Amino acid sequence: MRGLIGPLIGCLAVAVLARRVVDVVEVRGRSMLPTVRRGDRLLVVRSARAPRVGEVVLALDPRDAGRELVKRVAAVDSGEVTLHGDNPAFSTDGRTFGSLPSGAVRWRVVARCWPLDRVGRLPPRAAVPPPVA
Repeated sequence: MRGLIGPLIGCLAVAVLARRVVDVVEVRGRSMLPTVRRGDRLLVVRSARAPRVGEVVLALDPRDAGRELVKRVAAVDSGEVTLHGDNPAFSTDGRTFGSLPSGAVRWRVVARCWPLDRVGRLPPRAAVPPPVA
């Protein structure tokens, strides 16, 4: 038993560290249709670099610090970022609350990991059909 304590603590430390770097989030709204749908699970990674235009990111909601938003980076300018949903008719985003500090963007979406028939990288905005109501 004593020989298991070290490896057990090591495994626990790796799990905690991984949780701070990689996570999976579930989409709940319609603001990113048709790119991302309600119920999609997205693999996100902690991002230390500045967001890039066109990326889909996870950011703190400026109206509710306990909530996060999945949006596309529309503009980056001198430490600020403007976020837009792909479906403007159902998106509360930078068109409503303006630009955010770049630090509000904490995670970058790497891929969709659920549902299985839609697993993979998200298409860039230019490849996405017009918004859906």
